Amino acid sequence: MVAQTVALGPEFDALPDDNQEGRAGTSLHQGAITALYTSLVLCGPRRGLPWFVGNQIKIVIPRQGNKAPSMPYPDILVHPTVTNASRSSLVLAADGPPALVIEVASPATAVEHDINLTSPTGKPRVYEAIGVKEYLVFDPAGEILAAQVWARRATPGGFVPWQQEADGRWVSAALGIAFQPQGVLLRVYDQDGKLVPITEELADLVEERDRRLAQQEQRLSALEEELRRLREK
Repeated sequence: MVAQTVALGPEFDALPDDNQEGRAGTSLHQGAITALYTSLVLCGPRRGLPWFVGNQIKIVIPRQGNKAPSMPYPDILVHPTVTNASRSSLVLAADGPPALVIEVASPATAVEHDINLTSPTGKPRVYEAIGVKEYLVFDPAGEILAAQVWARRATPGGFVPWQQEADGRWVSAALGIAFQPQGVLLRVYDQDGKLVPITEELADLVEERDRRLAQQEQRLSALEEELRRLREK
């Protein structure tokens, strides 16, 4: 694990912790989170990568002056090295920061907290301070964010806009995957550029289909080779 000495200074003293009411969200909000979580698990742990994918678990962030830690609960986080073993929190001092944080926007929190770049009570300032590489906010209904996605990524000078590519995707340099809104979901494209299923059952069906197609291609190649040898006799 990577030691992390970051501790939030007094400018963040007014930062509230996420409460259960604020995290509950609507069915649309929760559905977007669930789809993202499943897709990210398929991109990481299901591929044998040591990712931890968190679904509304807390990050324990030290504060200066022996004050109680700050404990935000991002909707989705991905840490690329601590493995997907069961845990209830990510401890910044022991684990280091997640590489990616995603918030699914809701009217109650989006403007004041999720995309607020100027106030210490805004999440962008906090995630920037603790070393998060990429931060993305997704609006399922498109009622808060006109483009559905608001994103920032870290540079030596701080967070800067994380722009979409020409194909309309937001490519994660930290994880090698990409994101693109499709209706009320933020879909994930894997390390091979393929659209990731939103359920593990569907992923299993796709894998079985691909396996059978590969077997059919092998049999066809063998038959073609046998036919070629017969013709040469």
